[in-house]
Amino acid sequence: MFISFEGIEGSGKSTQIQLLESSLKELGHNVKKLREPGTTVLGEKIREIFLEETNETIDPTTEAFLLYASRKHLDQNILRKNLAKGHVVIADRYADATIAYQCYGKGLSKDFIGYIHEKSELLTPDLTFYMDISAEKSKERISNREMDRMESEPLEFFRKVREGYQEIASNNPDRVVCLDANRGIEELKKEIIDRTLKKINATLE
Repeated sequence: MFISFEGIEGSGKSTQIQLLESSLKELGHNVKKLREPGTTVLGEKIREIFLEETNETIDPTTEAFLLYASRKHLDQNILRKNLAKGHVVIADRYADATIAYQCYGKGLSKDFIGYIHEKSELLTPDLTFYMDISAEKSKERISNREMDRMESEPLEFFRKVREGYQEIASNNPDRVVCLDANRGIEELKKEIIDRTLKKINATLE
């Protein structure tokens, strides 16, 4: 089973991914955790390039090609192999992030991304948890850490990204679970685990 977590910076994705991974392992599931871009040797190098602060102008088309290079490599080397073994794969971001950030946030054509995605022959998550917080709350939560290139984008950018995520969730109700990330950690953990186990059981039926 393939699960992805999405949301803007500071939404609590990493915390809930860790909690879900631990809970599933306690229940006897084999779990593989991924991050996007990253995880593979190639992907981590792309991640470093992608997030590094620079004085050069980086077009959203360039960003998309970098992301899909990492994503295709991850799909081929880790994602499909773990799913074939019956493992639960949990990804910190996946293709929805490119639509939200590069298309809604930066104006890149959704048709263009759709074309790249189709030609890359990538899998779609079975279940996606979208952690929803406001752009203002995002900036507040990450204000005490050193920000990378994407985190340094202005408030209006994150408002657009959030709108993108909300539209993705609205258009994919069977896959995307929209969660109010302002709720308590334990409350969110319980709902995420419950929905995950329900999906796993439905898959096995």
